[in-house]
Order: sequence, then structure tokens, then C-alpha cells
Amino acid sequence: MPIAPMLDMAFQLLTFFVLTYKPAPAEGQFVMNLLPAQPATAIHAEAPAEAASDKLPASLRTLPTILKAGPGGVLAQIAVGEQTIPTDPAALEKELDKYFSDPNLPFDQTLLKVDPKLKYAELIKVVNAFSNAFTKAKKTPSISFDELAPGEGD
Repeated sequence: MPIAPMLDMAFQLLTFFVLTYKPAPAEGQFVMNLLPAQPATAIHAEAPAEAASDKLPASLRTLPTILKAGPGGVLAQIAVGEQTIPTDPAALEKELDKYFSDPNLPFDQTLLKVDPKLKYAELIKVVNAFSNAFTKAKKTPSISFDELAPGEGD
């Protein structure tokens, strides 16, 4: 039985599939489905006896940050607390160093409220800036995410 025609057909099929393969497009958006925000304990629950009295609640130790998207999903505005920061990652990191290295400021975690139109690559630049700032301040990076509601942060 001649094997050359079968090998020829196999290579033709292989060539066809290699040339017609179209990979899936790269991810352009960061889609998240998060649980609704709710307190971890009941508001009227008594504090445990061993709890330290000088420990601040998580809401006061959290640095709120709002990320707004511009046209095309690029980062248009960063608001850290009440202050607007330049969208340059180096400038953001320098500003965050002030927040995390100051012993009088209790911030040891952050909440990023992200515009749903913001591209994933832009979000990762901001996350890297926060991670670097936490590392410089010798703190464990603690970053939470939430979707920015329409009209929120205006």
C-alpha cells in the first residue's frame, strides 16, 4: 500500500489548519462579579474581650481610591481620598508613598473603585503602583476592588 499520498494529505491538512487558525482576541476589559458589600459582623454585636482598644476599624484604615476611564478606556482620573492625582504611575506611586510611609496616617489597605469602562491594562498599572508603595512602606499589600456606580465620585 503506497504511504506517500497519505503523508501528503496529512501535511496538507496540517498546513490548512495552521494557516486558518485565529486565536481569541486579547482580554480588553476587567469584568468582575463581586459579592455585595456587607459588614462581617452584626452592628450590635459586642466586641470580644481580647480586642485591642487602640485598633481602628477597617473603614478608617482603608484608603479609598477612585479610578475613572476616559475615551477608549484609558485612565483619565485618579482620586485618592479627596485629592486628585496625576494619572502617571510614577507620580501616583510617589504620592502613595506619603500615605503609606507616614506613621500618623493609619492606612494599611486600599479600596479601588474602578470605572467599568477602564481597560484592564490601565488597572494593572495602578495596582502595580499600589503594590510598590506598600512594599516600600514594608506593609503587606491589601487591595480590594469595587465597581464604580454611574455618577459616583463626581
